[in-house]
Amino acid sequence: MDGVSIRYSLRQLRYFIATAETLSFTAAAKRLHISQPSISTALAELEASFGVQLFIRHHASGLSLTQPGRDLLVHARSLLKSAEELQLTAQELDGGVSGTVSLGCLVSLAPPLMPSLISEFLREHSAITFITREAHQDGLLSGLSDGSLDVALTYSLDIAEGIAFVPVVSLPPYVILPKTHRLARAAKVSLKDLLPQPYVMLDLPHSREYFSTLFDAAGSRPVAAFRSSQPEVVRGMVANGLGYSILNFPLESCRTVDGKEFVIKRFKEAVPATVLGIATSNTVRQREVVKRFVAFCESYIRQLHLKH
Repeated sequence: MDGVSIRYSLRQLRYFIATAETLSFTAAAKRLHISQPSISTALAELEASFGVQLFIRHHASGLSLTQPGRDLLVHARSLLKSAEELQLTAQELDGGVSGTVSLGCLVSLAPPLMPSLISEFLREHSAITFITREAHQDGLLSGLSDGSLDVALTYSLDIAEGIAFVPVVSLPPYVILPKTHRLARAAKVSLKDLLPQPYVMLDLPHSREYFSTLFDAAGSRPVAAFRSSQPEVVRGMVANGLGYSILNFPLESCRTVDGKEFVIKRFKEAVPATVLGIATSNTVRQREVVKRFVAFCESYIRQLHLKH
């Protein structure tokens, strides 16, 4: 039986994706190193072949995607990734692996986890190219859903429908204190002892709620004296004596970028842990390179956790 006649090209799909991500013919042309008229012509031909309008052209404010454009963008990304996998099949048959992995990582996890993980993976798979993104949980889940991310390293917090989450390690929270704090010599620290102290909040979506709820058993929640969305700034404030904070990802060093030090203490109370894992989309077929990277991530994170 004859198949459906294909009236578009992979080149047109690349132009479509670049334009959809920039919402500008000019910006897409710069990204792809081609002329703006080439972009405009290719997209007009693509709209004609699909029989739908992909973009709304605004005279003064660029472009916006139509609803069909948004729907087709997800499929276009998936198709290009499948085309890339087909192109690389010959290399994979002889034991090699290559391609591009779009990796997302939770903002607070990225500094201590993502660089070393990528570096170790590239030792064995030097032909891989990475596109990385640090984002909050909502941004990561959105990226998985729309196909712009292949994998996300994150916690098991509000995982959306359509997202597969593989739990890897359980990470109990801990308190960090200035080195000179009166509780710094204690074996463990009580939540009640911390409540009167100045609190430096890691001000990230989901994280701030999770850390605050730890104090519910103590009958009250802490009021933040300082806030920052940057983990390194939080650690720096603590090390400089401005208060305590709560984190949960293991740290290699208790020294901040300005040379100050802090100490790490466990809680006396039983506090709920978060689960670090690997998120992918249920609706996008994983390419071989993504499967290998996911398997590597699981092993690497477990081994990293055992060291601590």
